[in-house]
Amino acid sequence: MPIQKAAVIGAGIGGLTTAIGLRQAGVDVRVYERRTEPSRLLTGGGFMLWHNVFVALRKLALDEQVSKVGSEIVFHEFRSDRGRRLARWAIAPESRRIGAPAVALRRSDLNALLLEEAGDAVVMGAQCVGFEQDADGVTVRFADGSTDRADVLVGADGMRSAVRSTLRRGHDMAPRYAGYTAWQAIAELPGEDVVPSGTFFNLWGRGGLRFLYCRLNEQEVYWDAITSDRASAAFDMFRKDKRAVMCETYDDWPGPVPQILAATRDEAILPIDIADRPPDREPAWGHGRVVLVGDAAHPMTLNLSQGAGQAIEDGVVLSGLLAEGPDVGAGLAAYERVRRERVDAMVRGAYRIGELGKLSGPLACRARDAFMWAVFGTFAKKGTYRLMMNFDH
Repeated sequence: MPIQKAAVIGAGIGGLTTAIGLRQAGVDVRVYERRTEPSRLLTGGGFMLWHNVFVALRKLALDEQVSKVGSEIVFHEFRSDRGRRLARWAIAPESRRIGAPAVALRRSDLNALLLEEAGDAVVMGAQCVGFEQDADGVTVRFADGSTDRADVLVGADGMRSAVRSTLRRGHDMAPRYAGYTAWQAIAELPGEDVVPSGTFFNLWGRGGLRFLYCRLNEQEVYWDAITSDRASAAFDMFRKDKRAVMCETYDDWPGPVPQILAATRDEAILPIDIADRPPDREPAWGHGRVVLVGDAAHPMTLNLSQGAGQAIEDGVVLSGLLAEGPDVGAGLAAYERVRRERVDAMVRGAYRIGELGKLSGPLACRARDAFMWAVFGTFAKKGTYRLMMNFDH
């Protein structure tokens, strides 16, 4: 019998994308979110959505809407902490070849657009605490004692997913901490002469430091300061606020890095300890009528800018397969079969890149920079695009 009702836990990017795809196919969907107010979903900094994401969103007729709320990226530039250009990728020709852009945008803008599209399918203040499934469906339990019954349950509730925990009967391998922290923020910094539109800057430094930034719009710049544990150990967080620590740490970096940090409010800075789940110790993404998407299934480090993108791809593929066939189990099995190899490669690739950023000593960093100068503009770009565009939606 074709799927008639689905329950999705988590109103993040993957959960909302899945719900939108299922709604468009005529499935009755409810998205249950533990946070009580929609405004609490509209937080976070910015990120990149690459071409593959817009190819996926086109299947939901959302690609143009999403691209309009961001700023198109035409160059991706790699530099050292002394301002030396290591590589520069021309993104615009790839956008024309693929027929889809690469865009930088606020996370909150994407969440708001997906929330609006999902409409009344979203139920706020509903915290999933477990579920039971049988041959005919899944009963979802919530903290207030209520339940819901659906043909399929989608866990889209993040790295520490309640759905995942129940699937694993409370026993699961802990996420793998990557050994560094991303300090993310959006700064009010108008002026094309300070940060030009259209270029994503990716700076690699000594001492286990990196810094990423790009312009989001006429007024705002998104940035990410990535600090290894070795670097973070020296931070005086007792006597100084986050902004002061960041300004001190990156004081001798080339402009406009110090200027971006000086323009940032301390309360805007969000430190996130980066983690993933290694594919070689990951069991199946689901069982029976229950399946995981996004960070609940396969969290990855930020180094390929594909975490949100792979959650979106999950939602598009899963909703399409569930809507196509009469057998829920076959649809869920096909979803993992289609997605697993691609996502595992993304997780591994992102982790390896992050290891380069943890290098600290001057000799090791000089060798890394020489390697990037030699291969990032050619072989690395080709390999990244091969991985990025190798999909079956």
